[in-house]
Amino acid sequence: MASNERSFVLWLHGLGDSGTANEPIKDQFTAPALAGTKWAFPTAPSAPVTCNNGAIMNSWFDICDTPITSKSVRGLDDVLESVQRVHAIVDKEISDGTDPKNIFIAGLSQGGAMAIASVLLYPNTLGGGAVFSGFLPFDSSIEDRISPRAKKTPILWCHGKLDTLVPFQAGEDGKHFLHKLGITCKFKEYPGLGHSLDEMELECLEAWLKHQLQKSNKKSYFSTCEEIVLILTISHDIDIDIDMRKRVRSFVQGIVQAQQTLSVSLLLLLLLVAAGLSFFLLAGESDSAPSTDRMARSFVLWLHGLGDSGPANEPTRSFFSSDAAFNLTKWAFPSAPNSPVSCNFGAIMPSWFDIHEIPISSASPKNEKEVIEAVQKVHAIIDKEVQNGISPRNIFVCGFSQGGALTLASVLLYPETLGGGAVFSGWVPFNSTIIEKISPKAKKTPILWSHGMADTTVLFEAGQAGPPFLQQAGMTCEFKAYPDLGHTITSDEINSLKSWIKSRLKSSS
Repeated sequence: MASNERSFVLWLHGLGDSGTANEPIKDQFTAPALAGTKWAFPTAPSAPVTCNNGAIMNSWFDICDTPITSKSVRGLDDVLESVQRVHAIVDKEISDGTDPKNIFIAGLSQGGAMAIASVLLYPNTLGGGAVFSGFLPFDSSIEDRISPRAKKTPILWCHGKLDTLVPFQAGEDGKHFLHKLGITCKFKEYPGLGHSLDEMELECLEAWLKHQLQKSNKKSYFSTCEEIVLILTISHDIDIDIDMRKRVRSFVQGIVQAQQTLSVSLLLLLLLVAAGLSFFLLAGESDSAPSTDRMARSFVLWLHGLGDSGPANEPTRSFFSSDAAFNLTKWAFPSAPNSPVSCNFGAIMPSWFDIHEIPISSASPKNEKEVIEAVQKVHAIIDKEVQNGISPRNIFVCGFSQGGALTLASVLLYPETLGGGAVFSGWVPFNSTIIEKISPKAKKTPILWSHGMADTTVLFEAGQAGPPFLQQAGMTCEFKAYPDLGHTITSDEINSLKSWIKSRLKSSS
C-alpha cells in the first residue's frame, strides 16, 4: 500500500490511563479496509490533577472538578499545550507521506476532549475526529481559531446516557457547538452506557472509519463483499467472531483478485454469490459448531479499575488468542456498579467499593464492609463456572488497580484452591485481622503481583506491602517490580501473566 493511501489512527487515552494500556483496542478492527492502518497510542505527561486532590497522574491537561459539564472551569493554556503535542504527531505522519484526509484522531473521556480540540485547531482537513464520553475543553471564544479547512473535518461523537462523570448533556452541548459552526457531527447516544468504552462503540467507529476512507479512496470490492456478508449475518442474528471473518475473506479472495480481468457487473455478481455462500456456510456452522464457552476447560475473570468498565477491558484477551493453550479458555469482564466515590468528591462512577483517598498507600483507610460485598459478587461468578464443570484449579482471577485489590480479596476469601490470582498495581484492601478468615485451601492459591515503581496513584510501597502480608498468611506470591512504570498495565505484564497462567494450567492437568 502506498504511503499516501494508508490510514493513520491516533488514539488518546483518558485521565490516569496510558497509551500502552489502550493498544489492544486496535485488535478489534478487523475490516480489510483497515488492514494497512497505522496506529499510535501516546501517553500523556504526568501532572498534578486538581479534581483528584492534586495527585500526580497521566493527564493531558488539568481538570478542576467532576462531574464535568459545559460550565466546568477550563484551563485553555494546558489544552493548547497538549494540542501542540498531538499536532506534532500528525505533522510527522503527513511528512512521512500519509494523506491528511486519511488521518483520524480518537479518544476516550479526557482523550476525547483532546481529540475534538486537536482536529478543530489543526490547519487542514483531516479524515475525522472521534469522541467517546468526551467534552468541549474550551468555550466559544475558540471559534475564531478554527480554520475553514478544519471545519470540513467530520466528527463522530459517542456518549452514554448514564454517564455520571462526563454527563450526557456535556456531549449534547458539544454536538450543538459543532452544528453551530457548520461542522458535520454524527452523534450516537447509548441509553444503558455509563462512563466507559463499549464494544458497540468500537464497532460504530470501525464502520465510520471505513466510510470516511471510502470517501477519499476508491472502495475495494473485497470490503464490499465482507460488508454484504456482515449485513446478512447481523440481520439473521448469526454471531461472527474474528476467526469466521478470516474464513469469509479467504473464501472470496480468489474472486476479488480477478477484478482486473472481469467486468464490473460480472465481478459484483460473483461477489454477491460468494457473499451468499459465505452466509449459508457460516449460518450452518453457527448452529452446529460447539462454542468456546461450552467446551471451556479454564476460566479467566478480569476485574477493571475505578471508573472503568468490563467491555472496555475485553481487548485484553486478544493477547492470548494466538496461543493454543488458551483455545478453550472462557473469559469474563464484569462491570462494577455505579456508586459515589469519596476520593473523587462523591462523583458517581463504576466502583467495586469506596476509596477514600488518592494516592493509595499501605496506610490508607480500608473499607472492608464494601470489599466483602464486592467479593460475594465475584464468588457468585466463580461458583457458576464451577457448577458448569470447570475445575477451581483452572480458574484465574485477575485485576488492575481497584480490580487488583478486589482480585486479592476474592481469591483469599474463596473456600477452595483456585488456579491463581493476578494483581496489577493493586493493594491489600483489608487489615491483617482478615487472615483468620482465609481457609487452608485458599492459602494454596498462588498469587502473581506486578507493580510499577513510578506509580503515583497506588504507591509502590502499597504493592510492596502485599508479599509480607501474604507470607504472614502462609501463601505463595511472585512479585514483579517494573522500575519506570506508572499506574498502568503494559504488554510485558500481560505476557508475564500469560506465561504464568500457562504454567499453572500444565501443572493442574
